[in-house]
Amino acid sequence: MRAPRVLVVGDLLYDLLAKAEGEIVFGTDTFVPIRVAAGGSGANAAAWLASSGVETHFVGRVGDDVFGAFLEGEMERAGVASHLARDASLATGKVFVLVDGAGERTMITDRGASEALNPNDLPRTLFTEGHLHLSGYTLSGGSRRRTALEALRLAREAGMTVSVDPSSAPLLRSVGPERFLDWTRGADLLFPNLTEGETLTGEQDPDLILKKLLSLYPAVVLKLGPEGAVYADGTGASLRVPATADRAEDTTGAGDAFSAGFLAAWLDKEQPAGTMRRGAETAARAVGRVGARPEA
Repeated sequence: MRAPRVLVVGDLLYDLLAKAEGEIVFGTDTFVPIRVAAGGSGANAAAWLASSGVETHFVGRVGDDVFGAFLEGEMERAGVASHLARDASLATGKVFVLVDGAGERTMITDRGASEALNPNDLPRTLFTEGHLHLSGYTLSGGSRRRTALEALRLAREAGMTVSVDPSSAPLLRSVGPERFLDWTRGADLLFPNLTEGETLTGEQDPDLILKKLLSLYPAVVLKLGPEGAVYADGTGASLRVPATADRAEDTTGAGDAFSAGFLAAWLDKEQPAGTMRRGAETAARAVGRVGARPEA
């Protein structure tokens, strides 16, 4: 039986990627190749879902410019059905991604038109069945937050399953952990990384983080970067998997890839061992190359 379709609501951004082979020295020149690519946490997850064979739809907002046209084309090449609003007054969002020799990345972001995502951008015809995956960045504020809350409402009314990726610890601190938990509680799956889990619960121990979050969500996947990930659910099931990549070329989008791989298997009704393995394998594909997306 074919897995349910997934609707992703999130950000679609234009990435400029610079990868240095050694240590980056600020205050002077560093000569490295710079490449451009499609990015954005929600859109990255959508691309990885599509690469796993899942029927995937994406809702976002871009500028009415060449960057937006490029991103729309990249979503099509990734096999994602995109539903993009074009903003006549705001430029497409952009991110400068600086990757050091160890593969760790620093991002400098101008969200541009993605900040103006609004409830009218949501195609109501897609909120009938399947699964909603929500990027936490949409809860940052303004019309984006109203859009995210409306998407959650529509999905719940339609009986869709829901997953949420908190996406950013600074964002959680900005909006307030308690408010984020109140907005998203009851989602079928939550995908925080360790820093986000610490921010949401005030705990540092992964077991305590999971215990607190499981009082609000049926299942939680705590992503631990190079240490792998831990799954736990309300039945008492718990499983930890190691990271499978031998070497990280670029960690950009690794968490999005893990969530997408896990979700693809979860929608196929695989057991936790299978869902976690798929998540780890997909994340390994992501960190093994420069960029946040699978090769089209």
